[in-house]
Amino acid sequence: MSGERIVLTGVQATGQPHIGNYLGAIRPALEMAKVSSTQSFFFIADYHALTGVHEAQRLNEMIYEVA
Repeated sequence: MSGERIVLTGVQATGQPHIGNYLGAIRPALEMAKVSSTQSFFFIADYHALTGVHEAQRLNEMIYEVA
């Protein structure tokens, strides 16, 4: 087993990104991605956003805002 860490994290596209998203999830994920011994995977949990958003156009807009 190598010393490489694998990190998987995602953001749910349920609204416009805010400072809480940035400080709590986005910034820490970007910092982890800078570490050479870490392999990072990021995703937008758009399927999970369907629980709160029922308009396709609005969901597409929110996914774009998060990305």
